[in-house]
Parts: sequence; structure tokens; C-alpha cells
Amino acid sequence: MNFLIVLLILISFIAFKIYQKTRVPKGLKNVSTLSFLDLAIAMLASYGLDKRWEDMREVLEKDGIGKIWFDGEWTIVVTDLELVKDIITKTELYPKILLEESFPRSLVAKYYGTNVAVSNGDVWRRHRRVANPAFRNLPVHVFVESAMKLTEVMEKVDNEPIEAKSLMQRYTLDVLGKAAFGFDFNNLEDPNNVYVTTFNELIKDLGNPLFFLLSFLNYFPRTKTLKKMIKLNNLFDEIVEKKRQSVKSGEMDKKINNGTADLLEYMIQASSDPENPTLTSDELRYNLAVFMFAGHDTTANALTTILYLLATHKEVQKKVRDEILRVLGDDLTPSLRLYPPAPELQRRYNAQDVKFRNHVIPAKTAIVLFTYGIHHSSKNWENPEKFVPERFENEKHDHYAWLSFGGGSRSCLGINFSLFEQRVTLCLLLRKYEISLPEDSIHKDKLQLEPDNTGTMGPYPIPLIFKRNTD
Repeated sequence: MNFLIVLLILISFIAFKIYQKTRVPKGLKNVSTLSFLDLAIAMLASYGLDKRWEDMREVLEKDGIGKIWFDGEWTIVVTDLELVKDIITKTELYPKILLEESFPRSLVAKYYGTNVAVSNGDVWRRHRRVANPAFRNLPVHVFVESAMKLTEVMEKVDNEPIEAKSLMQRYTLDVLGKAAFGFDFNNLEDPNNVYVTTFNELIKDLGNPLFFLLSFLNYFPRTKTLKKMIKLNNLFDEIVEKKRQSVKSGEMDKKINNGTADLLEYMIQASSDPENPTLTSDELRYNLAVFMFAGHDTTANALTTILYLLATHKEVQKKVRDEILRVLGDDLTPSLRLYPPAPELQRRYNAQDVKFRNHVIPAKTAIVLFTYGIHHSSKNWENPEKFVPERFENEKHDHYAWLSFGGGSRSCLGINFSLFEQRVTLCLLLRKYEISLPEDSIHKDKLQLEPDNTGTMGPYPIPLIFKRNTD
């Protein structure tokens, strides 16, 4: 009998704790609920972002916000531009949720640590002050040399479709390695490079949806993934140490003076400024890791989708080729609206209660800005699913309706880096080739989006035909 009483008390206690954890806060009771089950099925069944948007569209089109139970707490998903502006411009009121807070004991938090993208207040300002000079000096020579090498590799393929996504991934990783820390992965010519293979496998492991949906799994060891992480960390640590040694020899100063320094060298120089607090070697490594992730897949996916859109919109391709320098900037913007490489922005929370319409969002509520939904909402864009480059020339749109690189003071540090890299690449490709889609492509009617739980978005492999221009 005593055992049954103890068991009953234990079950009641657990039930009460579950109720406490899952009950809807008073201020969110009138906020429409988004289905966690639909989200879990979409993540586990490998649906693309377009399918997830369809599951949420009705609620978010109507209300601009919705609540969903995710990662052990109620989270607000936002597409309303009034609230988007408030969140982006008031960084102290809406600080980012740190990785260790979102995913305690996870390898994601361990690998990326505290960096310029996910930090707040004085810590963020310290990282940003060191990183700013690096991104003010674009490595144009690296972009041009790498793009020339890309076309040389493509010349070796004779009249056969080329799988554009993997090609762009190999290309952008080479660019990033040389531009960020002076390391040539040589991935264009050696797709099976050991560091590249390790990097790709690690990013895939870190994006395993089970560890996001069931966060308690992070408390169990992941030995194979940890070994891959240590291998890359050792490479980064070795590179950082070599760069620090080059300061003593004076080699780094020469490179900075002649404009051939890489991002890491600029950051180490800025770290040595007595007016700027120094970043530790660990913090430099964390930033290299996030630059590798944020600057590789995102730019590769952006290039792949613009190549697809140009291949399927021949009139736009001809216009861009005829007026490449004047038109190209506008054509990147609409493609990034349709297919933002980062479909949502880093989760934040509100530091105090926030009133929004007839809702009061309680302090410390997790908030996600759903970029893909903002870009595809008919409340923000007419015919949101159509590729219409001219809309950015002729139509007025809300500044916060386009968030491919975020916005405000926390916008993406590498926006100019990414856009310039894309422009140089497209200039060389369009001058040399006419691009088309094979008739039997799975993307013939619509770009098929690949599932990705790492925070980026791109298509399934997409063979394209690059026919040499005769003009």
C-alpha cells in the first residue's frame, strides 16, 4: 500500500511538472497555435521549407504571429512587419537566445561557442569591433581568381549537364577558405578532400532533427561527431597560431598594406589594437566556424537558385547578359526573396512583457522571425511565388519585407562579401555561357527544396546545361 501511495505521489508530481512546463502563458492564450506535430513530421520526413510554410500559411497570413511548442517551450513565430521592425530595431529589448541556452550541452553550442552572430550586449560589440575591419576590405582578387578557376573546371565538361548545387558548394568553400583564413581546400579539383568531407559530414550531423526535437538526447555522447569536430577545431587552431606567428615576423603587416590579407588576419590585427579588447584563440576559432557555415552553404544555395531562375526565365537571362553590370544587382534581390538561404533568423526573446495588438507576450518568450514566411506572404508581396525582378525597380515595398541578410544593427556581417562574390561569379558565367534546364529535370515545374535543419535552405541537386556563348 505504501508503495502505491509513493508511486501515486510520484506520478502526480511528474504530471504537475509537465503541466507547468507545457501550459500556455496567459498572454499567449489568444494567439493561434501552430501544429508541433506537423513541424515534427516535416522535419523527420524531410519536407522542404515550402511545405512547412503551407502548414503555417493560414494562421500567419491572417494574424502575423502564431505560437508553437518547440524545444521545451512555447515559441512565437512572427511574419507581421510591424512586430518584425520592433524586434529588429530594439536589440536590447529582444536579445538573441545564446546557443548554450537553446541547446544545453549540445555539440552545436560547443562547436560555434560565443561568436559575432550569436552574442549580445558588450560581448557582441567586442566581437563586432574586431570583425568589422575584416569585412570592410573585400578580397576581390580571391573572388576573381576563384571564378576563373571555376570556369576552367567547367570547360572540362563537354556538353553534359553539370550538377550546379554541388559545383557551387565546392566553389564557395574554396573562396571562403582562401578569403577567410588563407587556406586552399582545392575542393573544385578535389571533391573528396579530407577536410571538406569532414566539414560536410559534421554540418549534417549537427543538423540532425532528432537533437532539436528531443533536446535531452544532447546529454548522450556522440563520439563520431565529436571526433569530426575535434579534427576541424585542430585545423582552425593551427591556422590561428600560424597567423599569430606571422604578426611577429611582420609578414601580416605587409599583406594588410598591399590588400592581400584574409579576414582572420584583419581580425588578429584588430584584436591587437589596445583600444579593442582582444579576442581569445577560442573566440577566433568560434568565429571561423560560424563564417564557414554562414558563408558557404548560404552563398552556394543563393548562386544555385539564381542560376536556376535565369535558366527558366530566358528573357531575364538575356537582359542580364546584355546589361550585366547595371541589372545584376536587382536580379539577386528577387531571387533571394523567393529563396532566402537562411529561412529564419536566430531565435530571440523579449526582455520584458510586450504588447502586440490584443496580446501581451510574456517576458522571456522565445521569438522566431520566419524570413521565408515574410518573403512569401501575400500581405507583403503581390504574387509572392513569382520571380519578377522588375518589382524591385517599380514597386514600393516595406523595408522589413526583405530580410535575406537580416536587418538593423544585427544584420549579416558578410552581406557585401556574399553579394560581391555572387556578382563576380555570375558575371563570368553569363559572359561565357547560356544556361538552360534539362527537359527531364525534377525542377521543371517548380524548384524542389531540400530539407535542411541546419538553418539554411537550398534545392535538391539541380543539373544545368551550360552552353558556350557564340556571341
